[in-house]
Amino acid sequence: MNERVLYEHRQTGWLTVIVLFAIAVLICIAAAISAPSERTLSYSLVPILLVVAALFSTLTVRVTERHMMWFFGVPGIGRSVPISQITSIRAIKTNILEGWGIHLTWHGWVWNVSGFNAVQITLHSGTRFAVGTPEPQAVIDAVQSAGGGTRS
Repeated sequence: MNERVLYEHRQTGWLTVIVLFAIAVLICIAAAISAPSERTLSYSLVPILLVVAALFSTLTVRVTERHMMWFFGVPGIGRSVPISQITSIRAIKTNILEGWGIHLTWHGWVWNVSGFNAVQITLHSGTRFAVGTPEPQAVIDAVQSAGGGTRS
């Protein structure tokens, strides 16, 4: 049974893509001018970097009638929580020291790819997440229209 999507946005982390691609190019250049015995290891790093760039280049946030979910690149690398478990949701700002990616901060687990706008979600269990989005108010409105969270 398909759930009606109330909100969906895919954000691209261009800085991450550009930096990882540049590192891959630099590794190829370094390998080309290095000793033949060192080239295999160098060249084997390039596909790994490109796969990481592809998997973590975007973050999609989706709110349906029953779930809020967010995932990097493909839906397998993400999280889904029932709307009924969300007790509060609010807009927050992360900072450069908190970085991008998936990591634990004082906001709880943060999932982001670009920028510093996010929503902080608190579940009935007390677990907190921060999810990066350029449209925090739209996410809040969608979650609340689905019956989850209070503005805090």
